[in-house]
Amino acid sequence: MKVTVVIPCHNVEALVANALDSALAQDHADLEVIAVDDGSTDGTLRILEGYAQAHPARVKVIRQANSGAGAARNAGMAAGTGEWLQFLDADDVILHDKISGQLAVAGDADMVVGDYEQLMPDGLLLSVEALHGQPWMALIRTRMGTTSANLWKRSALEAVGGWNENQASSQDYELLFRLLASGAQVAWDRRIRTHVLKRPSGSISVTDVRANWERYIALRRAIKEHLQQQDPRRHAREIEVLRQYIFMALRIVAVDDLPWAVAEYKRSIGKGFRPEVSKAITERYALLHNLLGFAGAERVTRLAKRR
Repeated sequence: MKVTVVIPCHNVEALVANALDSALAQDHADLEVIAVDDGSTDGTLRILEGYAQAHPARVKVIRQANSGAGAARNAGMAAGTGEWLQFLDADDVILHDKISGQLAVAGDADMVVGDYEQLMPDGLLLSVEALHGQPWMALIRTRMGTTSANLWKRSALEAVGGWNENQASSQDYELLFRLLASGAQVAWDRRIRTHVLKRPSGSISVTDVRANWERYIALRRAIKEHLQQQDPRRHAREIEVLRQYIFMALRIVAVDDLPWAVAEYKRSIGKGFRPEVSKAITERYALLHNLLGFAGAERVTRLAKRR
């Protein structure tokens, strides 16, 4: 069974060799590697072409103007011929039996979700386990693998239109949502066979942060609406967790834009909501919310902080 490994690359000259080496070291023999240079301005393309020359039967390089990771993944998918797809971010690595092990558990599934290990900027290693056997809750709680840790069936991705090239963040979870909504079946790989490098984010503008939170909220609102349309009683717990997650995000946005957050609260959460008391939500705030509503609780909280 042929597998296409797609590696999107943009200015990763110091990292991409590790990703390429890990792909070529796979013990699954029927494999091709397609590296997509997404308008790099450093030495990335030179490194990719060196690998293509050294492994002409296995490595192909595609060049395109800088269009983003989603567009690069779609380009690699279109150029490949594998029945299964391994999307490997250029700063990640996969262990030698990652692909073969996931194919072994795939069965009739449309994707395989894998656990992974995250290397933080300070050197700390964090294991991330999926919520095995609970696809919707795993999606909601962002515990459904990640781009490099999963394995994707080509036909399933093509059926939902591939990667959303206009999605600037949460690209893998937006795609996972469309797959689940289409009825895609999930297999689970409990092994940690992927190492994900968490790079420092560097400077990011307030506008970027706000846009990320808006996309975060919009995706969870879309999931909530889908589950409500499908079977609100069966998915009651998932819907309530989504409301709590949206609420927490809205509290962050409300610091800078309370009117927008209030309007989005009405749209995405609706009536009858009660926030759960947690480390982030005190009993006092929950009481204020239940008495005064979201806008009132936020205004009273701000006034108390000023005093």
